[in-house]
Amino acid sequence: MKIIYTIEDISVKGGAEKIITQKANSLATEYGHDVLIVSIFQDERPVSYPLAKGVRLISLNIPFVPKNSNAICKNINRIRMLLCLLKRFQKVADAEKPDIIFFTLGLGALLLPFCRTQAKKVYESHLARQFTPYHRLFYPMERCADTIVCLTHGDAQNYKRAKHVCVIPNFIEQPKHSVADYSCKKAIAVGRLEDQKGFDILIDCWKRVAEQHPDWHLDIYGEGPHHDKLQEQIDLLRLNDHITLCGRSNSIMDVYPEYSLHIMSSRYEGQPMTLIEAQACGLASVVFDFKFGASDIVRNGHNGIIVPQGDSKAFCEALCSMMSSEDKRKEYGHNALEISKQYFKNNVFCKWIEFINNL
Repeated sequence: MKIIYTIEDISVKGGAEKIITQKANSLATEYGHDVLIVSIFQDERPVSYPLAKGVRLISLNIPFVPKNSNAICKNINRIRMLLCLLKRFQKVADAEKPDIIFFTLGLGALLLPFCRTQAKKVYESHLARQFTPYHRLFYPMERCADTIVCLTHGDAQNYKRAKHVCVIPNFIEQPKHSVADYSCKKAIAVGRLEDQKGFDILIDCWKRVAEQHPDWHLDIYGEGPHHDKLQEQIDLLRLNDHITLCGRSNSIMDVYPEYSLHIMSSRYEGQPMTLIEAQACGLASVVFDFKFGASDIVRNGHNGIIVPQGDSKAFCEALCSMMSSEDKRKEYGHNALEISKQYFKNNVFCKWIEFINNL
């Protein structure tokens, strides 16, 4: 079967890019499908995650819309960009004649209804609909897609006009190591350094937490446009001895076991890979009840603590509660190990194979 995946920029080091690459690799190497990834934007950086030999990659080389232009120029440039995208992608679809095209993220949703093809058209929702760029323009996609695949049941409820909606969660590889020492006083947070991840909220909270637990240290892994802003915040609050921005790790699954507590302060998510990965390594999590995915993964008082979205005071209290009890971190961490097994690749990927075979 010939399969095309569209993605905005294969060079971005994000969760959607990671999971799409993993699916493409498995479909090509383990199931013998002819898989092509079409990356929309022009980017000189290398791909973020390795592609298997059987996976082909094409870039449409669409230039990014300049950020420094005024609103009118931006909208004109966006229209030009979309017209160019439609033309170039149609050429690829006509040449390849695929059986299935998976459209992803905001631009994928805009592209889907205009693509003329005999292929089955599937939209993959990797971020909750209301937080996805251009989501107000999704209605044509919703009516034209043969199927919409969501990560959570909460997001699936946003597609009431769709012909068919199904839920298939993200998956992870089974980690090689898990937490061995729950007495260590180190917490970890992982994600792109951008507004969505709420690290500014976490840093503010840590100022209060550090007063009660000065012997604890927070490491934040990731890179992104807010690095300097977050470092300035750490400097201003005089938390340099308590918080470190560690940059990006290429083997984060080997890093998690060095900690005893995981923290997620996101304002919103699709279904967070980092939360699943941390749990699979035996880490209890303190998380905001963001849309969507927190309550699907964390059972409050069992494998972590869920705090009402935006309640910084309760978030601080939850952190202090976990920091004060090694036994609780260990108990919740062991529960996390068990719950996370449902997200192992061998328990999830079979759903994708069944889905593809039944299209």
